[in-house]
Amino acid sequence: MHMTVATRVPRVSPASLRTMATKGTRPSSLKYLLVLDFEATCGNNVRPMEIIEFPTLLYNVNEDKLEATFHEYVRPTVKPFLTPFCTELTGITQETVDKASTFPEVWIRFQEFLKNHRLLDPANFDTFAFLTCGDWDLKTMLPNQLELAEDTHGLDASGQLVAPYSKWINLKRPFIKHLELPRYNASMKQMLGKLKIPLEGRHHSGIDDCRNILSIVRKLRETGWDPSTALPKVPTSSGSPSQGS
Repeated sequence: MHMTVATRVPRVSPASLRTMATKGTRPSSLKYLLVLDFEATCGNNVRPMEIIEFPTLLYNVNEDKLEATFHEYVRPTVKPFLTPFCTELTGITQETVDKASTFPEVWIRFQEFLKNHRLLDPANFDTFAFLTCGDWDLKTMLPNQLELAEDTHGLDASGQLVAPYSKWINLKRPFIKHLELPRYNASMKQMLGKLKIPLEGRHHSGIDDCRNILSIVRKLRETGWDPSTALPKVPTSSGSPSQGS
């Protein structure tokens, strides 16, 4: 069944318009970006991979404001013990995941987070989008994790993500397009370097990566980038963990 959702263009306050004029930004039809960056089990050909860190930043685009943060670690169940490589890469310890909830519990709390901000109301689906550094998080990892958890919320009968999870911006693409860098290798660290933004925290810490990705978004906004112009019209192709941040 196909459902048509009416588009709601968020009202932008006069104060926001003045702020954007000062910074060189312009109003966007997207009210929010949900900046997301999973960390997952890895090393020694670990399969299946499981989410072990679930961070999301709720960013008000036109107000240039971080409105809320969702951040939980996740206890893997198929391969419950982290490899030394995984801990070295992400900084996540065995003790941290042992104390964490399993994915189904964390997923329920994430739905509550979205509901609390009225982001599970279909009438609001056109006012926000997820934003990631690469396609892997939402094209590959989340569908695989939902199937592994046998959780039907978020997937259709064919195993594909449904709205609102099926709409995301891969920041690498608009970064290259907006700055006219056709041959640029747009990893998160390279984007930070190009914009002369210092790395905050630890690379491959999910929550720190989200903060760094948001810093890139804010800098691009200052140069006039409108995130709504980067929304894909069709689902993007599958990626791999190496194509993330």
